[in-house]
Amino acid sequence: MKITGATVLVFGLGSCSLTKRLVAEAIVHPQRKGVGAPVPEDLTARTFKLPDGVELRTWEARPAGPPKAAVLVLHGISDSKATQVETLRFLARRGIMAMAPDMRAHGDSGGQFATYGYVEKNDLSLLRKVVEKEFSKLQVGLWGTSYGGAIALQAMSIDDQFDFAIIESTFADLRDVARAQVVSHTTLPVSWLGPYMMNEAGKLASFDPGQVSPEHSMEKIKVPILHMHGVNDEIIPIDQGRRIASHSHDPNYRFVEIPKGTHFGLKAGDPKKYDEEVKAFLDKVVGPAPE
Repeated sequence: MKITGATVLVFGLGSCSLTKRLVAEAIVHPQRKGVGAPVPEDLTARTFKLPDGVELRTWEARPAGPPKAAVLVLHGISDSKATQVETLRFLARRGIMAMAPDMRAHGDSGGQFATYGYVEKNDLSLLRKVVEKEFSKLQVGLWGTSYGGAIALQAMSIDDQFDFAIIESTFADLRDVARAQVVSHTTLPVSWLGPYMMNEAGKLASFDPGQVSPEHSMEKIKVPILHMHGVNDEIIPIDQGRRIASHSHDPNYRFVEIPKGTHFGLKAGDPKKYDEEVKAFLDKVVGPAPE
């Protein structure tokens, strides 16, 4: 979700059609990372073909015994499954089958555009159905960071068969966080450029940014959620996380602020607190780790 100072300067050039096109392209065509990364020996690579022909590439970690649950682990914007390896291994050690997809337009997966959950939420619902077909009656959860967290909340709002989620450092509303990005990078009165350019990106990729609102998705979710956000988040302000929290009235929802946590260092802000929260949540929703 980071918009650089250089991009803000480009915004300032005005309504030039070329400028609009370049910025819109950057929003929906994030840089691909992790392309061609070798599969770790303890993980399994799989490919799933979606109804629109897009192929999602995933890595999967399985526990030694029968899994107690399954979790889809979701990366951030312009990231990939290759950075989720330790989370996959952590979950497998706890008896959980864990799968990390490259979301569409990321990593090794297909797809022309990133739509910030507008399309991707349906992809997750399809992956859930695949997992449940392989493991009958198994709980399926989500663990999403930033971009992945936004997609997770939107997926849960349309598919009530997800059983739980861990959400980290995500935004409340797509157009509003674009506005906040512009404000944080310039003192000029041009905050309107964020939503404007996001709308242009939506036209290019045929989606409505106004429908990408995880805070409103939260109102429909009635399953356990651990939601964490760093107070010192330099990319997505903590107020975005607090806004999401204000839309939940479910007793199984827990919002945790990490005092020194940043966007790329949430756990580093307070490793002990972070670990305690994650382990306590997983103990509650799927049971304790194997001895």
